[in-house]
Formats: sequence, C-alpha cells, structure tokens
Amino acid sequence: MSIIHRSEKNAATGAGHFVRVADAPLLFTPQVFSADPQGEARADTLGALAALERVLVAGGSDFTRVVRLHAYVAREEAVAIVEAVVAARFAAALPAFTLVRTPLTTPRAIVAFEAVAVTDDTASTAAVARRGAAILPAGGKIFISGQAEKGTDLASAVSLTMAGLHRSVAHLGLKKTDIVQVRAFITPFADHVAARRAVVASFEGAEAPPLSLVEWVSDLYAEIEIVVSARALANFREPITYDWFPWLTKSPRYCHIATVAAGTPLVFISAITSASERGPREQMKLIFEGLGSALFEAGSSYRNLAKATYYLADPAARSVLGDIRGVYFDPMRPPAASALGVKSLGHAGRAASVEIVAVPVK
Repeated sequence: MSIIHRSEKNAATGAGHFVRVADAPLLFTPQVFSADPQGEARADTLGALAALERVLVAGGSDFTRVVRLHAYVAREEAVAIVEAVVAARFAAALPAFTLVRTPLTTPRAIVAFEAVAVTDDTASTAAVARRGAAILPAGGKIFISGQAEKGTDLASAVSLTMAGLHRSVAHLGLKKTDIVQVRAFITPFADHVAARRAVVASFEGAEAPPLSLVEWVSDLYAEIEIVVSARALANFREPITYDWFPWLTKSPRYCHIATVAAGTPLVFISAITSASERGPREQMKLIFEGLGSALFEAGSSYRNLAKATYYLADPAARSVLGDIRGVYFDPMRPPAASALGVKSLGHAGRAASVEIVAVPVK
C-alpha cells in the first residue's frame, strides 16, 4: 500500500480535498520566501516554490511527497495568481492546501510557503534538518492547542506564552527538543522581529524548530501552537487520545492535547470555505457539512479530529463557531485547536475557513 493517498478532487482550494499519510517520518519546513522577491505575484510565487523545493530536497523529500501546503499571501490581488500557480505546480500530486492572508516578514515578498512532506530521513528523534526544517520521526505525535499569555508588549507576551508551552511539554514527559513546529499568531505584526527573537530565546541555546508568523486580529498580543514528537513516550492503546492541562480552563469545544499513537495515519484536509454570498451562520453550516463529507471519504469522523485551525474574517463567525462545535463535537473528544481572527481570507465576503488534521476511525 502507498504511504500517501490523495483524494481525487483536483483544485488547489477545493473544499473537502484530503491527503492521508501513513505513520512515516515527516519534514516540517519553515516559512520559505523567494530568494529575490520582486513584488510581482507570479514571479514571487514561482521563486518561493523554487526555494521550497530546495528546502524539501535538503531534507530528503520533494514536491511529490508534500502532504500539506500553506501559502501566506501579503496582497489580496495576488491570491488568485498564487492559487493558480500552486494548482499547476502540484497538479499531479495535490497536497492539502490552505491559503492565509497576512503581512510577511521579508520586505517586498508577496508570498511565503510552508510544507509538511514525507521524508527519507529516518531520524529516531526530532531534529532540525538543513535549511531550517525539522524532522518529525515516525511514531507518536502530539498537537498542542494555541496558548496565549498576557504581556506588556508582543515580546513579553511571546516569552510568557512560550514558557507556558515549554511547561506543557515538560508536563507530558518530553523536552524542548521534541518540538518540531511553532506557529505564532501575533499583533502588531510590525513587531515580528521581537516575536521571533523571543521564540528563539525560549529554546535556551538549542536550535529552534521551524517558526511561522501570522498576523492575528485580537486584543491579546499572541497565540502560539506547537507540534511535538511523542516517540519517547510509551505507546497508547487508542489511535488518538484527548486530554487537558490541569492548570488551564477545560473546554468541551477543544482539548489542550491531542496525542496520536504510533502506527496511526494522519489525514490532512484542505481548508474548507463556503460561498461568499451567504452570511456567517450559513457559511459555517456549509463548512461543517463539507468537513463531514471529507471526513467520511477519508475514513475518519468528527470523533477522530486531532487538530483544527479556524480562520475567522467576520467577528460574527466566532460565536457561530462556538455554537456549531457544540452540535458536531463529542465534548470528551474535541480536537486541539486555534481560533484566529484575520482581516481577510483572500476572497471578498468569505467569513471563515476551517483546516483539519484527523486520524482514521479505528
């Protein structure tokens, strides 16, 4: 049986497209930019993809083994071009795809890419590979929900939040070096250099894993989520288990820790949106219907979600999200999650987008 199975839907932003991958070593890349951004959408997209390919090859992978792809796009008018170039470049092996509108950390850059791909690297522990990517070895893996701590500014908020996440990892019996990805949602984005410096400093001299920085619309300065290798832990009886940290508030809508057992495949589902002419409530209903269809086709279910990321461009979508999760989610088995206010989803009128990682039904 092939390590990677892709659904047949062939559109880079097609709702419901999924990629199912066996328990194999995975390469997590950082945000990758064109080597020479020119401020022109097509050239910058092609340049960023060329840079991504170099990172993949250096990490023992290639485009045919990419299972998830994020495009971070700085300009609204560039979205359609980025989507078209991605669809053409990955036509033969489409990954689960999410497009995020955000400012970028590289001057003049229009787009950055971040990928997860199957790799030939058989490292037995989490390790930062060449060009800043990280290896998640085969075996157990943990998704930790976004955490947010108050600070006096962005740098202090990031430092406090990373301290909380490192405490969470230690509570699980793991180490900082087991973290393979950090994704930080921050405001004001203009202070991204300070945010990056605070994340790197939290690893106390050890090489920091790949970091992605995304603009966040919030009254808080930062929310940060991580992916962690659980290979060092004893195996679990169930393919996926859910838990909450005792010092954080427990919610029936999301867990703090979703642990995927060794030998369990992952299912990556492309970001699902809905028709923009509908209101937030109708859009969210259609999104969750589309998600249910994708889960069914992938051999998964709402009781087998590992990680959910909700991008909310309309403030009304947040309250609807809370209500609808109460209908679809088992309160004892909700996924790890981050719910993020964003300024735009790249298409006028779209209120929300939902991206999922799941596991198959046992």
